Amino acid sequence: MQAMKTVAEMSVEELKELLRQVVAEQREYFLDEEGWLVFTSEEAYARYLACHPDKMPSELKACFIDENGVKAYYSDYELTEEGLKRLEEARKDLEAGRLHSWAEVKRALGMEEKVTKSSTPTAPSKTSKNSRKKSAKRFSAKSSG
Repeated sequence: MQAMKTVAEMSVEELKELLRQVVAEQREYFLDEEGWLVFTSEEAYARYLACHPDKMPSELKACFIDENGVKAYYSDYELTEEGLKRLEEARKDLEAGRLHSWAEVKRALGMEEKVTKSSTPTAPSKTSKNSRKKSAKRFSAKSSG
């Protein structure tokens, strides 16, 4: 492990680099090469959005660095009343235990895969929307009766 140098022992270039690092750690945002305002935390990004309530997130050309180091931004999408109702119904179904695992669905539809050493995975077949609806109806009829 390398011993820390005192400021007197540093070259001008080393001192400049140290100052760049300190400033980078202290600032909440920077401008990237594409002209986006990039925030170093989601909290700073959210504060910035709150200062511009008249604009959608996509209009501000701003983002934040998430915990994985990826640039992220809030969506402009807002749920409709119907979407909110569907989410609430799904939450209630989950709490009531009315949702089924993928394994249960496959078993009910007779889609259980028999795995052998010589079998190779296959791509799922494409089915029509009507076919999927019929399968869903069969499944709900089996599970309720």
